[in-house]
Amino acid sequence: MRHRRTALVALVGLLLAGTLALTWHRIEQRSCGAGVTSVADPVDPLMSAALMRKRPDEHRDTLAAAVARMGPPFGEVLAGVDYYYEQWLHLYGAPGEDGGGVLAWTKRNAPVTMLAADTLEPVWALRPDSRRVAWDVSADSFLLLRLSADRPTEVIEHDLATGERRWCARLETSNRDGDPITTTFLADDSVVIAAQDGSGRTSLVRLSTDGDEQWQRSSRAVDRADFVGALGDLVVVGGREEFHLADGRYPTPEGADITAFSARTGKPVWQHSTDGGSVHVVGVSDRLVVLLERRADGVRLAALDEKGHEAWSVALPPSALQATLRSGTVVVKSQEAITAHAASDGHRLWKFRIPATFTPYGFTLAMMPSLDADHLLLPTTRDLRVLDLRTGRQRRLPMPTDGINTTYWPYQLLATDRLVGVVTNTGAIVARRTP
Repeated sequence: MRHRRTALVALVGLLLAGTLALTWHRIEQRSCGAGVTSVADPVDPLMSAALMRKRPDEHRDTLAAAVARMGPPFGEVLAGVDYYYEQWLHLYGAPGEDGGGVLAWTKRNAPVTMLAADTLEPVWALRPDSRRVAWDVSADSFLLLRLSADRPTEVIEHDLATGERRWCARLETSNRDGDPITTTFLADDSVVIAAQDGSGRTSLVRLSTDGDEQWQRSSRAVDRADFVGALGDLVVVGGREEFHLADGRYPTPEGADITAFSARTGKPVWQHSTDGGSVHVVGVSDRLVVLLERRADGVRLAALDEKGHEAWSVALPPSALQATLRSGTVVVKSQEAITAHAASDGHRLWKFRIPATFTPYGFTLAMMPSLDADHLLLPTTRDLRVLDLRTGRQRRLPMPTDGINTTYWPYQLLATDRLVGVVTNTGAIVARRTP
């Protein structure tokens, strides 16, 4: 997984952010990682289709019937679960080397469980004792970070296929609520971690595939550690969370928003500043860093090249404060429309108008899964849509509705090579993926 933010999961509320001070030392003590235990007999949080038939539930069964009628990419309903109006379950695709699987997170400090891609049976489960954790995956690794305000942060890598622990690294400082922490795996499978260090600085550390420190840097020339990603031979760090663009909380005029460091040595190479505005890093595409910026003179989409020079910029409507980068296409949402721009030069590819209640509350474009390089699975308040990124054309997949209630509004969608799923306020359904 390259050029992306880490997925953040809190076992209370399932929304997590934390400050990570990265004055780093490798700890060989057995106590490192002791707060994460392997579950001997993992329990599948989902029920099979056969078991669902034996245990009827009105809302879950209504959703299952709708999914069964949708057609491609949704196929045979394989499993599901019911619960009462809460975000009890989150499902994430894990693209492993042998087909991967699905990572299932549940509330109330329950374990994270790896479900097999073919059978959805539990393969392994880990139970962290920390209320807050962050995690990331590569093709064969599951990285778990234990976050706490009163004890040192630990970084633990597990084998994605088996759940077996590979190494544990303990940081010297603790972790506060409210600040971002981001990770990215580089081409050699080493990992870079970026976060605030509690003193107004952003720290950056690169760990080898054995968990050994390769270099560490601490800098004020970064707004917040909302993004870390590879840009050729560089690592780009900075920007702030997307929701800060809407709340108008700008950084101080002095100082940079984004800094590029050498991936080999960790030395700073260039900096970028919005001159008192606020910037969110959308992603990296073909050696360009794509930015969504809000300044005093308006909102714009822009890109920086490998030397930190502006490659292009386009003006956006004032409410265009959501964006996601998929396969060279930047999709932008405003109150009035969804538009797409080419990441190569910013020119507009297509546009379609939307009502104010187009997507469910709390959804952002970045949360929506790609079905493949050219298609995005998009939820609305009335249906799911397969969005063609090349043309803007959409295919509608009807969802159940119940008037003004939000019973069937999805707060998460799942898409892997083999599975697709819908997770709503009252239940979740996972189906086999069809062409």
